[in-house]
Amino acid sequence: MSVKKNIFSLELLQMRQERARKIGFVDYLDKFVMDQITERLAEINRKFKSPAIIGGKANFWADYLGIPNAKLISDRENLDLGYETHDLVIHALSLHWHNDPVGQLIQVRNALKPDGLMLAFLCGGNTLGELRTAFQKAEISNEDGMSPRVAPMVELKKAGDLLVRAGFALNVADSLDLIVSYDSPLELLYDLRRMGETNIMVERRRKFLNRKTFQKCMDIYAQDFNDEGDTKRIKATFQIFCLTGWRPAENQQKPLKPGSAQKNFSEVLKPYELKRDKKNYTV
Repeated sequence: MSVKKNIFSLELLQMRQERARKIGFVDYLDKFVMDQITERLAEINRKFKSPAIIGGKANFWADYLGIPNAKLISDRENLDLGYETHDLVIHALSLHWHNDPVGQLIQVRNALKPDGLMLAFLCGGNTLGELRTAFQKAEISNEDGMSPRVAPMVELKKAGDLLVRAGFALNVADSLDLIVSYDSPLELLYDLRRMGETNIMVERRRKFLNRKTFQKCMDIYAQDFNDEGDTKRIKATFQIFCLTGWRPAENQQKPLKPGSAQKNFSEVLKPYELKRDKKNYTV
């Protein structure tokens, strides 16, 4: 019998997030996503009385979203949410780190009351594509092949398929791009550490990148991925997926007919742009 190997270490994720809190947590990505949640919940004519939030930053999310009564669940394989106990579950921007995302979503569906809502946020396949490319080019140039410096992430269609496999109804999978402008690639790396979003792959390379390869990576990044509005700065892309699903119920509303939307989907999914400096970020 074959044993499925884990890709990510959730224990290491918790350690990285704890380190981020100690050195000064950078929260602009979380706040960007939580602002999206606030907008989406405002469009739903319902008051949720028994919410739950899943993730290593669940406490921060509950405070920011103004739902102090939410049950807080850390990142772990067994969520222990109970059965049909919640009318809203938010998976707080960590599903991309889980080894069994379908299992996570099935647990969430089981925890929802009939016609309960799930909002799951995760980083998509284009996230940090610039950094991934720069690392790959630098290692190919200076070393014997490549190593997994930036974790693989799912594409939007496959993310949507997770909802179907988990048994949700009225499924929607959509994407938002947040393009952040930085003074240098090094500032981006510092922020990833302070976000608690550095590499937690089990098969990651354990030794430090040598200085020559690291400098090559920084040079490639600065040359190939500068900010179009300011060539002295660089850009970094965060692709955020939102998976929306409802626990099936007999009296549930029916999905709209194809072609009945009032807006073209491409009009909604315009990228957001932020400028990051050492103190804050601005639109």
